[in-house]
Amino acid sequence: MKSLLNTDCLFPSSLEETLLLLNNPDERGTVLAGGSDLMAQWHADTSDIPERVISIFNLTELRGISHQNETVIIGAGTTHAEIHSSPLIQTHLPALAQAALSVGAVQIQSRGTIGGNIANASPAGDLAPSLLITDGRVVASSVNGERFIDLNNFFLDYRCVDLRPNELITRFELPFLSVGEKSIFKKLSPRSAQSISKIMGACLGSAVKGVISSFRVSLGSVAATAVRLRNIEEWITGKTISEDVLLEVEDMVFSSINPIADIRSSAEYRLQTASKMVRGFINYISE
Repeated sequence: MKSLLNTDCLFPSSLEETLLLLNNPDERGTVLAGGSDLMAQWHADTSDIPERVISIFNLTELRGISHQNETVIIGAGTTHAEIHSSPLIQTHLPALAQAALSVGAVQIQSRGTIGGNIANASPAGDLAPSLLITDGRVVASSVNGERFIDLNNFFLDYRCVDLRPNELITRFELPFLSVGEKSIFKKLSPRSAQSISKIMGACLGSAVKGVISSFRVSLGSVAATAVRLRNIEEWITGKTISEDVLLEVEDMVFSSINPIADIRSSAEYRLQTASKMVRGFINYISE
């Protein structure tokens, strides 16, 4: 690992001070929240250590979980541990609670933040699928005010998000589940803990007497970013669940994703597993 001794580390005391730093190209630096992703990348020499770091982990303005008008509001600096232990999120966004619990070890969960996880934009980031199915939004702040971004439009490409150089993710606004809806997160990895996902996904939906009333599904580690399978969502709605329907869904998954092969898994394994995962999600919703 290259030394951090020559990196200029800034510790703003408020959100206002942070936004002023980001607004000045001469003072702007890499934003560091929990550091559980970026520090690992720097240690492995997979990304360059920046000349300047702006630490926001101790900004209390970015922490906290609340609700307003059937919407959960999560500060970008809220940790995975705070998310998965929140009764509010366990009740109204269970897939997100499950996803936060799956992230790394206890130490990582206590340090890593929802904002950092999403800004890092790894296709294997565990929180993204459970956020995408909510149809919620990201709030990005700058000295010019706030900008509201649909989560489904936020991920642009591999490790690339819709965030301007002078903006900071400050919170997430995520609607409650509707009455009758269920939601779940699933992850497959080489071992049960402290491991990057081979594939993961989340779903949200409802069914009445075996007929799908609503369905949303998102997968991670199957493309450059986490993805919603909107063609399947639209096709399955109104269908009565049968073996023929489930087999058709599996075929649709195969034609909807394009996973890569890497050190953790083959592309063929990811295709097969993704199809079975979506099948399982539909069965779960229709139970």
